[in-house]
Amino acid sequence: MSDEKRRHMNARDIALWSVRDRAGNVTARVDRLAVEHAASAEDRSLARELAMGVVRHKAALQAVMASLLDKPGRRLPGTVPDIMALGLYQILFLDRVPAFAAVDEAVKQTIRSNHRRQSGLVNGVLRSAARAYEQRQSGTPPLQANVIPVSPAGYYVSDRQVFADPGKEPIRYLAQAYSLPDELARRWIERFGGLQGAAAPAMHANSRPPMIARANSLKTEVDSLLAKLTAQGVAARAHGNGVSVVVDDAAGMLASGAFAEGLLQPQDPTATAVGLTAAPAAGAKVLDLCAAPGTKTTHLAELMGDSGRIVASDLPRKLELIQGNCRRMGISIVGTIAAEQLGSLEPESFDLVLVDAPCSNTGVLARRAEAKWRFGKKRLGEAVRDQHFLIAAGAAFVRRGGRLVYATCSLEAEEGPEVAEQLLRKRPDLTLAHSELTMPDGAADPTKWCDGGYTAVFEA
Repeated sequence: MSDEKRRHMNARDIALWSVRDRAGNVTARVDRLAVEHAASAEDRSLARELAMGVVRHKAALQAVMASLLDKPGRRLPGTVPDIMALGLYQILFLDRVPAFAAVDEAVKQTIRSNHRRQSGLVNGVLRSAARAYEQRQSGTPPLQANVIPVSPAGYYVSDRQVFADPGKEPIRYLAQAYSLPDELARRWIERFGGLQGAAAPAMHANSRPPMIARANSLKTEVDSLLAKLTAQGVAARAHGNGVSVVVDDAAGMLASGAFAEGLLQPQDPTATAVGLTAAPAAGAKVLDLCAAPGTKTTHLAELMGDSGRIVASDLPRKLELIQGNCRRMGISIVGTIAAEQLGSLEPESFDLVLVDAPCSNTGVLARRAEAKWRFGKKRLGEAVRDQHFLIAAGAAFVRRGGRLVYATCSLEAEEGPEVAEQLLRKRPDLTLAHSELTMPDGAADPTKWCDGGYTAVFEA
């Protein structure tokens, strides 16, 4: 694409060139291109919606596209498959853009991308999709080869087979219809009681995640926060966990006076539950490993009434994120230390140690859609090795009578219970006081939304 054309990108062009980011950081590329091309807030929002929608539903969109082509195995040139995917996503999953407009924009984009000869094909395929999928059905999507799941309560029925036969090839069907890597589809079918059980977290992973923020208990509570946000023009509702709010306008919230004053902190309810489970006492001495950007660190400080001491550790380049959040929220008890300097801390000197370990992110794929396409045995193995190292390191800093909390945002047994079991074998002086896998839920109701994750509490 020429520099001249790049200077005139609209929302769909930004989305197109973002999904073609082979480095796999689509979100960052959307943001960068939106800044480069001075996109309006509305265009930036549409570009992000389109790009992330195609990432989330990549396999399903490819299968639908193949079912509409006269030659399903036909190799399409350049940007054409991505343009078709963007158009199909608009037709199948978005209500705010009329189907005819999505088709028209896709044809124009094909021509702008120097594929004029393919514009007729793009027009024909997308018009066929618009006719075939005009009427969305209500209800839980049946697990059928001709059913395209759109949401927990919506689907389309095709007059042809779109996906593999779920009865004969359940793994391939789940991977296609719910857009999962084959390995993750296989694992979830085995782990969660077959195809029906695996479809629930897979559907959640393809849902648009709501913005949820924890009320800073040092400065406010939920009702007062809601009143403040409403007064500032930010629509919000109470979340069912009693300590958080669901915000309809994420950008508006981040630009609000309430955010600048530190009255709230974006955090999923499952992550918030980790702090509540840790329940640090006022005046305690706490170590938080892998702490950036400080979301759980600040919550621990709130629960302690900003009394005591928290040492937050991470890579040097991430420490300012923790410090900045603490300043904004009026928290004074947090000090930071680079991970490589942990050896300078005295062993067995902390009342509570939190190990919020990096993981495969399979419990938060709705928020990190790109992570599922990076999932594989090699990456999982690397994460598991790091988790075993981190939990052992954290355990070394817990005093007798203290507690170690281990948390990940993964649904995989290797990153949860198996890590806990190995630690207990190596440290028989520790006792497992609590262990819980939270499944992702609430895709149909933002006030009940939660990501998935695993938490274990050990007593020394």
